[in-house]
Amino acid sequence: MMFDPAESRAPTMLTQRRETMTPIRWRRRAAGLLIALCAAGPARAQSVGFDPADYGRAQLPLRQTTGDAAAYVDQNKGAFEPISELDPTDGLAALARPIGRVDIVLRNTRTGQQVGASCTGALLPGDYVLTNHHCLPQSGDLTPVKASILMDFLTLDGKGARRFEIDSKPVEHDARLDYALARVAGNPSATYGTVRLSGEAVVGNRSMLVIHHPLGRPKVMSRFRCFAMTDQAEGPDLRHRCDTLGGSSGSLMFDASVAGIALHKEGGLDPKDPSSFNKATRLSAILGRSPILAEIAAGQGRPVAAASPAGDTPPKASTAPSAKPAAPPADGPLDPAGMNAILRGR
Repeated sequence: MMFDPAESRAPTMLTQRRETMTPIRWRRRAAGLLIALCAAGPARAQSVGFDPADYGRAQLPLRQTTGDAAAYVDQNKGAFEPISELDPTDGLAALARPIGRVDIVLRNTRTGQQVGASCTGALLPGDYVLTNHHCLPQSGDLTPVKASILMDFLTLDGKGARRFEIDSKPVEHDARLDYALARVAGNPSATYGTVRLSGEAVVGNRSMLVIHHPLGRPKVMSRFRCFAMTDQAEGPDLRHRCDTLGGSSGSLMFDASVAGIALHKEGGLDPKDPSSFNKATRLSAILGRSPILAEIAAGQGRPVAAASPAGDTPPKASTAPSAKPAAPPADGPLDPAGMNAILRGR
């Protein structure tokens, strides 16, 4: 039901006091009354009040609509969203379950000194863990002594987390593409599931999502302004603007099909420089190099790139029409494209 003050002939407290009010106070009081009426109406009513002074404008300014999101981003110096705050049955929580923190003890072969390092890794079918080569290096002075993946590390107290040992010698690795594939003991995928991989080409400006353990802390996701840069260079590297920190190395980057399409490996994003970016390796390049990962992706029904040299270039978009994967439902578990469109003011 719409309310029209002009239709009410009986004098009210509002009309009686109008003459003693300034125009600004009057508009505020009228807007407040309209909002109160909307709130007090039938449960199905979903109209929203606005200041009559804004009538005729395309954009209606609203106050207090950001909740605590803006304060959270400012206080945490980033837009990392804790996975622990998700309902366990949420689609995003399910997507995050196979992601864990990879802990490594490295020994310097020259000095004998040992150091610890932390990265992010993902469980795959066949009891494999996928992470960066620089997390499990097989060349240089540093050699892995032992490694493990910590699953369900969601809170600082570590409650509910479980650790599984990883073979410190990967079954596959490539320094240039910066990936390592290692065996994990204890069959964690039976409990936490596995991620999906895709060799689909990643075009510029594509929205993405990253699930990771920055600084070795509890698992979070980055999706605020998380997208591939429009300007991409030739080769296997993917430039992106998703928030990461040390410890995020080895985290998969997902697109709206909830399949991994790139493997994050390197920082460099400067908040003061809009042309700066972080780096990942395209899964299309890794699948073209790795027979094991290519077989896993094919078994999942995902696109797989043909074998190519390490310096491959991302496939160019075809001009011929092709079948596109079905888009996830609007209310599905992941809609980074829609969220980023809203955040960009579109």
